[in-house]
Amino acid sequence: MFKLFFIVFLIPHALGDFYWQSDKLAQKKAKSYRYVMLHSLLYFLVFIICMLPFWSMPLIATALILATSHLLVDSIKFMYAIKWKENQVTYSIDQLIHILCIAVASGYLVIVGYELSMLPTIKNALATVVTDFEALLMWTGFVLLLLKPANITIRQITEKYRPGYGNSENSGNAGALIGSLERLIIALLLSIGQYAAIGLVLTAKSVARYNKISEDKQFAEYYLLGTLTSTLYAVIAFFVILR
Repeated sequence: MFKLFFIVFLIPHALGDFYWQSDKLAQKKAKSYRYVMLHSLLYFLVFIICMLPFWSMPLIATALILATSHLLVDSIKFMYAIKWKENQVTYSIDQLIHILCIAVASGYLVIVGYELSMLPTIKNALATVVTDFEALLMWTGFVLLLLKPANITIRQITEKYRPGYGNSENSGNAGALIGSLERLIIALLLSIGQYAAIGLVLTAKSVARYNKISEDKQFAEYYLLGTLTSTLYAVIAFFVILR
């Protein structure tokens, strides 16, 4: 039951903190506190929308607490960034605290014996197309994590190792798209137990960049770091959420 609660809260977190937060909003949030407030308001709205199918006061109260804790953590991060530049360490700590808050909230609902149930109308409607709603929730949360949150997290971790680090020129979205497809394929292979085939995916990716890898040592190290981080992210997410 803990994992189910965790996924129910993780989905709106991923939507509110990544998908509903544009790059422009993230940049403005680092410079003006009113955008921190705006982001937190959007975060709360996403939580409320995602709680609608399970509408109950305990879940609404938990959503309010998580949104408030999110605002508090982001406010502390904003004040830190005013004095010191934000980096991958502050990003990692920020996300770890948010995940920890979600885990604590999920554990509390398990301890008090709260039973998660959908509104009858929505449950009956979904029953016509979905036989295992819990599996649907888990795969939804899993796929959401593999896309934009993974791209941003991997970029944060590997950015300072990127050749030409400090250059403001945008390298485009092709790398992010390739990384997303790579993690989705790895997830599918893991789900059917074809672990050895993952090596073929990584090999195919490396062949496309072979010339640059062999000629540029700095790029080769950056490429290897990014690939290993992306693979590790997909594997950990799979075993934490789906196993």
